Amino acid sequence: MFHFFSQKRLKSRGFSSGQKRRKPNETAMSEMMRSGWQVRGLLFFLFATLVSAWVIFSSSANSIFADNPLQAVVVITVITATMMVHWHVSLAQSFTENSKITLMLSVILTQLLLVKLSEYVAMTFAPEGGFKFLVEPYIYAPIVLSLMVGRRHGTFAVVYASLFGGMTVTKDDAFLFVIFSMICGFVALYLTNRVRRRSRLVGAGVYSGVACVLLAFTLGQIQWPGFDAPIEQWEMVAKQALSAILVGTLTAVLVSGLLPLFEATFRITTDVSWIEMADLNHPLLKQMTIEAPGTYHHSLVVATLAETAAEAINASPVMCRVCSYFHDIGKMKKPAYFVENIGDGQNPHDELTPSMSALIVMAHVKDGVDMAIKHKLNPHIVAVIREHHGTSLIKYFYHRALKLRDEIQAAVDEGKAHEEDIPEVNEESFRYAGPRPRTRESAIISLADSVESASRSLQKPTPKKIDELIDNIFRDRLNDGQLDNATLTLADLAKIKKSFAATLRSMMHTRIEYPKIEEGADKPRQKKTKRLKKKVDVAPEAGESSTAEKATSGS
Repeated sequence: MFHFFSQKRLKSRGFSSGQKRRKPNETAMSEMMRSGWQVRGLLFFLFATLVSAWVIFSSSANSIFADNPLQAVVVITVITATMMVHWHVSLAQSFTENSKITLMLSVILTQLLLVKLSEYVAMTFAPEGGFKFLVEPYIYAPIVLSLMVGRRHGTFAVVYASLFGGMTVTKDDAFLFVIFSMICGFVALYLTNRVRRRSRLVGAGVYSGVACVLLAFTLGQIQWPGFDAPIEQWEMVAKQALSAILVGTLTAVLVSGLLPLFEATFRITTDVSWIEMADLNHPLLKQMTIEAPGTYHHSLVVATLAETAAEAINASPVMCRVCSYFHDIGKMKKPAYFVENIGDGQNPHDELTPSMSALIVMAHVKDGVDMAIKHKLNPHIVAVIREHHGTSLIKYFYHRALKLRDEIQAAVDEGKAHEEDIPEVNEESFRYAGPRPRTRESAIISLADSVESASRSLQKPTPKKIDELIDNIFRDRLNDGQLDNATLTLADLAKIKKSFAATLRSMMHTRIEYPKIEEGADKPRQKKTKRLKKKVDVAPEAGESSTAEKATSGS
């Protein structure tokens, strides 16, 4: 409230424009909801409670825990605790993200519900049996989690959805259910690696259904009739096989339709959506081609560098490409103050102090965040815009400020200036506000941005010069602590350097210099040809042989 009146007073006095820069809303409550251990513990407690209630109240005389509900609660609690420890040890980073925990637990619960529903449908429409293990959507949880948060999380879904699901079926069917669930789930998991098109998702459902049919033949759930068997038995086998394939396909179609809802609810973006966002016809990118063409070209090159490097370390290449397109949109506020847009024109920084130039350059990060929020870009893109410079030092203007200070100090020593004229140079004033890159993709884009900018200064680039340039940039970033918050190993950095070097060498390769043909250079040859032709046409004197005859005899 007081800040509002203060801004109004400054605006009335002409000291404020009245505009307010947008920024992400972050409060203590939102931080606790996003990564607080209290919320995380509550989520697992609710999950164990719901599964226990499901097993107890849906149990029949043939259920595993039919006569001992306390044993059901203990077993489910132990398995839930095992899942927590396993997740914390194997996937420590995502274990702190409550949205991903909510997604995984809710998807597993949904699969348990779908399994029970499919059993009811099978027993209602085919009471004679034969469809019990063929019409259950084993691949629902693996496909959803593999697409949303990765194949390793999908593996968790396969194992624990199979274990919990085995407790909801009858005692005689528990073992077969776990086998069917795990085999079909792992097949779907294998087929949904790097899915970028929804058609491939449907194909994964079809092949998972085929795997279910083959497994049913192997375990004797589908009896292969003899060649002399009646047609009714062959029709039954066809219906069983078709039902398994149809359920797998429909499950994949269901996941494809629910994917945008999951993404909006849990704020997770899949590769399919990143592909859709990689359209260069976005209004901001089209505006950049007109107002800051140099920055636009720089962003395209950074996208190529980052995408190739992400593929080398199994990060998200599509996310790196899309975020690279937008990482410098803030430069459109003052495009003439950035070197890629200046060209051969006058440099406006020549008329500014180093501190003012640094403020203008640093402002492109906040301006970019403001524009990204205004245009409702993906939160990952906003994060990359904020992090792609980290808290790095703007060395050019910092060294320029030190040089200016030394020059004024020398003038003071000579009695040509006053001590009050000596500017105070603080290194923190020439550093970006941050934060530092917090994801692998953000760190890759940050490194690609620095490498691409520095490569423009190379004169006659050679492979050795390119390698030295990349090594120096990586060493400076490591020593400055800019990669401390990113989960990149030294092996990852080595692969990224190798990828950057190969990409830059292919883009900056030298070309042969074609010889210039001077004007009129072929005239003497033409004269000589005409003279030769004249000699051939003249009749030879008596006792002399013609040039043509000499040539013929010589050949």
